[in-house]
Amino acid sequence: MMERIRQCICALFFTFTLGCTFSAHAGDPGPYWLVFLDISEEPYQDGQKLLIDLRNMESLADGKREFCFMCNGGDAGSYVDVLYLYSIPVGLSVEELRKAVKGDDAAKRKMQSVLNKFEDNKGHGVDGLLIYDHQPGKVTIYTMDKKVGSKLTTESKEVKSKLLHSSLDKLLEDAAGKLDRPV
Repeated sequence: MMERIRQCICALFFTFTLGCTFSAHAGDPGPYWLVFLDISEEPYQDGQKLLIDLRNMESLADGKREFCFMCNGGDAGSYVDVLYLYSIPVGLSVEELRKAVKGDDAAKRKMQSVLNKFEDNKGHGVDGLLIYDHQPGKVTIYTMDKKVGSKLTTESKEVKSKLLHSSLDKLLEDAAGKLDRPV
């Protein structure tokens, strides 16, 4: 009798563990499709260069993070599938985005409409836009959903001169995590 109870408990534990493993991936929207744009004023326009460096890395060199959200190496490349960095969807404007992050609702809605309508040559859209803004002493990443009317969210980090790759990676990961993505 005790052996039968032990077998039932083991079977329940195995079933529960297996169920948790599968449910952790259920509803996962998959890798991100993102647009990145640096709206910083001169001489603070370092975001694109830093992100290009980060995308070319296989892992973070400074060892401050276990994994790299934006790196292309190994398993890390699976977090961000497509990143529009060199060319951006037609209609996105640095000037309009600067207005949007300063609170201009019309400019924000206009840029969200561009994101919402964008499709690449295979018909795939993007999850959203990560806007890099480096001001003296601070870098802010604004997250813009493609859902017209949604609010901008922010992630910020104080800096002395420039952001470390690991700090940029963490900011971008946190910012991307705020995007409303369909399951």
